[in-house]
Amino acid sequence: MEILLSPAKINLGLWITEKRPDGYHNIYTYMHKVSLYDRIFVKPSPILKVSSSNPSVPEGKENIVYKAVKEFENYTGLEVNLEIFIEKNIPVGAGLGGGSSNAATILKYINDKFGKPLSEEELIKLGASIGSDIPFFFKEGLVKVTGKGDILEDTDIKYENPVFIIYPNIPSDTKDIYSKVDYKMLTKLEDLAKIDSLIFDVNKLVENIENTLGIIAKEHIGTIREVLNTVEYLGYIGNITGSGSAVYVIGEPGNEVDIICKAKNWKLFKVKFI
Repeated sequence: MEILLSPAKINLGLWITEKRPDGYHNIYTYMHKVSLYDRIFVKPSPILKVSSSNPSVPEGKENIVYKAVKEFENYTGLEVNLEIFIEKNIPVGAGLGGGSSNAATILKYINDKFGKPLSEEELIKLGASIGSDIPFFFKEGLVKVTGKGDILEDTDIKYENPVFIIYPNIPSDTKDIYSKVDYKMLTKLEDLAKIDSLIFDVNKLVENIENTLGIIAKEHIGTIREVLNTVEYLGYIGNITGSGSAVYVIGEPGNEVDIICKAKNWKLFKVKFI
């Protein structure tokens, strides 16, 4: 049996620049992995099996990892028979990319196992056909992500700061949040030039970012507003990742954060950029 680590991500700002005719949206965001991991247990099996420790995550053919393996088989003509068990530590519906990370981690693993029949570019293309956040997880450090999530630009920057993440134990539905985006919420690309100039200092960056999906999420999920208001009252700069519901802060949490999270039944993760 092999054990794979599948990391979470956070969005350092997220803007919607266009509603596409195919139903997707063009985005503009910076993403970075953090040291919050699902663990994926892999062993040989007569047939492909996928299950997880979280009952809210689909098993078998409905699981994104199962779909990723089948797409790999279709793309390469290879047969992949594994028993895959996902120990879920990344909250579901948090905007932390857990499912996408799981799919990318497995795709990279089986591609390596079969002698790398697919290039990184082909893996990114394959990943994009399954889920819009998957391509990012084939990259390292801070990555600029545009298009529907399939256009990736390396920055050669890797942050090392500590980060803490608060998950309010209420999931956010990404499709529902995207469905509420209207044309008034779109951002012109030329208005984002300033953001590109701030990426060398993560603390300056987080002072100037917005998250269009996060704005919608906090309007519809009161607990997200409560988390943001709490961290801001305590003197921190809080930002929503993805479409929520998790809120992250650059830095170490004080004891008061621990106390409040326990009292509110919020999950607190003390991590760092990786």
